[in-house]
Amino acid sequence: MQQTTTKLRTVGDVRDGLAAVRPDLSKGTLRIADFILANPGAVAILSSAEVAKRCDVHASSLVRLAQRLGFSGFKELQSVLQLDMTAGRDLSEIDGDSVRSRSVPRERLRLRLLGESGRSFNQSANEATDRYWVANPEVEFHAELHVSHSISSEELAHRITVVAKDADGILLVAREHPAISRAVQQTIAQGIPVVCLTSDLPSSGRTAYVGSDQYASGMTAGWFCGRLIPRNQIGRVLFVCSVPFRCQLDREQGFRQVFRSEFPMLSIEERVGSDESVEVTYEAIQRHIAKNGPPAAIYNVSGANLGIGKALEDEGLAGKIVFVGHELNANSRMLLEKGIMDMTIGHDFDKEIAQAVECIRMARNKVQPVSRITPSLVYTRYNCAIQ
Repeated sequence: MQQTTTKLRTVGDVRDGLAAVRPDLSKGTLRIADFILANPGAVAILSSAEVAKRCDVHASSLVRLAQRLGFSGFKELQSVLQLDMTAGRDLSEIDGDSVRSRSVPRERLRLRLLGESGRSFNQSANEATDRYWVANPEVEFHAELHVSHSISSEELAHRITVVAKDADGILLVAREHPAISRAVQQTIAQGIPVVCLTSDLPSSGRTAYVGSDQYASGMTAGWFCGRLIPRNQIGRVLFVCSVPFRCQLDREQGFRQVFRSEFPMLSIEERVGSDESVEVTYEAIQRHIAKNGPPAAIYNVSGANLGIGKALEDEGLAGKIVFVGHELNANSRMLLEKGIMDMTIGHDFDKEIAQAVECIRMARNKVQPVSRITPSLVYTRYNCAIQ
């Protein structure tokens, strides 16, 4: 394990030291290193607890990384970053409180949130970028979010290339399609970072992915469905899906894996399409129940939870069928509180937007960011008001 022995005195020295130890770092410690590289000024004045929170690690990890770089601890590393902030002046000449309270100038960024999804998801994503812009006025956010099936893959690919002409980085929510992957590759070749949110496009060469482990989210949904279906009931589960988003495919595969290994007595019935539309989903569920009878459970890997909920209410099946889905928003919260929906798996949009911005900053500084896997958050009627 490589460790720096030469005393580091400047931010440049710290950057070189991090590059030297980078191959040996764990994922968590790598997030710290990347955060320091992208935000040396912020790290200079933030508390260790705040830096640890932003990197999603324990504060002790900061100390260990600092010691790998030859410092006695995190505070000594901070002192080097603080000296750089003060343009080489000795810190003894400066009041400590003024150093800690000094605002750190950040590069101004023009970022675009571009994508396609259901209306509720789009609204949540747009609101998260608005909140980030208010808290970080140096980052100008503009959103262009299309409802699924209202735009073709070729049209969305074209929008990527157009938006890139006036952006410092793009946050993208898109289905897997060759035209979209080519547009992402072309955009990155022009020096514009592209970060995928929620649904990954690994074959596109995107800059990074920020979002939950969707396969694990599907496994979580499968485990809950399997446990909630009564043991003496014939267990048929209905899948609801929409367009070919990688996240939906991963969720379905994770769900199937758990059912095969943990609940072999239960079966997966078939899939119905939602188009991410409340009306289309409502009609699809009603048709399926009329033809096949009610399933034991419904797992919605896509959007439009409200359409499923309305169909169950109108069929007199609310609370009688296990219903698990994704995303916590006004619609799913209402369904949870009324007992129509049993569980939804969400994520922290605000945290993901912030991490996506950090990835873009790093890429613009010629540092390859690491994809950020954020926790899946499980909500029921008893905790859905907490967010």
